[in-house]
Amino acid sequence: MHKIVTGTIAGAAGIALLLGGAGTFALWNASASSAASSVSSGTLTLSANNDGAWTDITNGRSTAINPTTALMVPGNTFQFTQTLNIGATGQDLKANLTYASQSITGDSALLAATQKTLAVTSSSATVVQSTSNANTFVVSPSASTSTVKVVFTITLPSSATTGQNGSINVGALAFTLTQTAIGS
Repeated sequence: MHKIVTGTIAGAAGIALLLGGAGTFALWNASASSAASSVSSGTLTLSANNDGAWTDITNGRSTAINPTTALMVPGNTFQFTQTLNIGATGQDLKANLTYASQSITGDSALLAATQKTLAVTSSSATVVQSTSNANTFVVSPSASTSTVKVVFTITLPSSATTGQNGSINVGALAFTLTQTAIGS
């Protein structure tokens, strides 16, 4: 019988030790709700106006052209001008604006031979050319809606020896606006 009592006491002591390691139970606790309201996110949108126009600016010309029928030769420069609307709401919001190079397709030799540049200006947003990419512009909208003017230029240099009888599809030319990190 002494073994049973000793075993029972040892078992109870072991259980007590195991339960003691689980922590203590507090009888008192409290909580409070704050008066804070909700936090909302801003927006960043880009849309094109229906005012895009192509111009042949070769040698100082300023002639309206249809890029589907105009035949570019070495030395020609064509320019596309359009206004874009930027919708931006939120603190510290700025974004990189550029053209999507993958939206220009066609003959690989002619694509490689042409030079493509972008210029961006605005009277309702701060626009600064990126130091790391000449065709990227950092735009800081000053209002919830800002307008920017983009000028996309494509040149076939006089020195071009490739791209003859090729075509480039600029009908799907797209522009992208990507938010930049705060402090960059």
